[in-house]
Amino acid sequence: MKNTFQKKLYENGYLIIKNVLNFERDLKPVLNDMEFVMDCLIQKYTKRKEIKKILNLDFRKKYSFISKLNIYDLDQYFNTRLPRDHVKKDSDYFATQSLWNLITNKKILDLVEKILGKEIMSNPVQNTRIKQPEKKLPKGSIHDGLSGRTPWHQDAAVLNSRGQKLTDMVTVWIPFTKTTKKNGCMITVKKINKMGLLNHISGYRGQVELKNSELLDNMEHIYLEANIGDVILLHKHSIHCSLPNRSDDFRISADLRYNIAGQPSGREPLPNFYVRSRNKKNIEIKNFKQWLALWEKAKESRVGKYAFKYPLPTYKTNKRDLSKLI
Repeated sequence: MKNTFQKKLYENGYLIIKNVLNFERDLKPVLNDMEFVMDCLIQKYTKRKEIKKILNLDFRKKYSFISKLNIYDLDQYFNTRLPRDHVKKDSDYFATQSLWNLITNKKILDLVEKILGKEIMSNPVQNTRIKQPEKKLPKGSIHDGLSGRTPWHQDAAVLNSRGQKLTDMVTVWIPFTKTTKKNGCMITVKKINKMGLLNHISGYRGQVELKNSELLDNMEHIYLEANIGDVILLHKHSIHCSLPNRSDDFRISADLRYNIAGQPSGREPLPNFYVRSRNKKNIEIKNFKQWLALWEKAKESRVGKYAFKYPLPTYKTNKRDLSKLI
């Protein structure tokens, strides 16, 4: 029997929970680590005589500067997972003590427990995103999902076949900056998650995109605006996307995911581990170094290969096309 919290999430497809996290204690450390990565990139890619000047800029100006240096796959330096394609020995990813603290944050896990129960695993479908004003992006990045707009999709669609069928997963979306219509908040359609998993297609840059997504354009949208400290929970079948950032400022966020223990992660062989359990012996990954070692082991096993794959479309027939169901 579903509890009230579970019923609300299933009923609408989303929940906005106010004032869960503390900016200085929970979120600012992640931004500090992002800035440290920027400083490293500045020292590596900037002319020596300009380094000191650029290092004295603030967070946003530093990122704007490095985004113009044509650094290959810049977003990957700030994203908390391995690159999907062609993993290399020196492939970088954003894995820091502050992010580990966020993944295992008691206040977040308390919310997740209300949805998934007491046996919870951290799921490797996770991202951190820095979105500049869209007017500053190169045209090729406008729809790429990390630095640009995210297309209509369901989170369950980025799991492999076993994960799509068997995994109960919840998304915890965390804003590091106030998120509004103007700077590119997420939007969804209420109750549409009840349709279950639908067919998806591969977007022009390989991103997962709902088939027939244009049919959603004229439906009533829910704008998932959020303040710093709030979190947004998404059902695995919630259909959502993000608006373009038409402001003059950044929109920074993280989307963490969790699944019920004993189920496939849907992204094997990436790290999937207990973060909460009645049996304390299940909690084998207890600190940042152990967590980082898991990611490094996964990277080593995938060098020269894809880090993960998932099938598209979700189903072989068109019976699960949005156009057949609305």
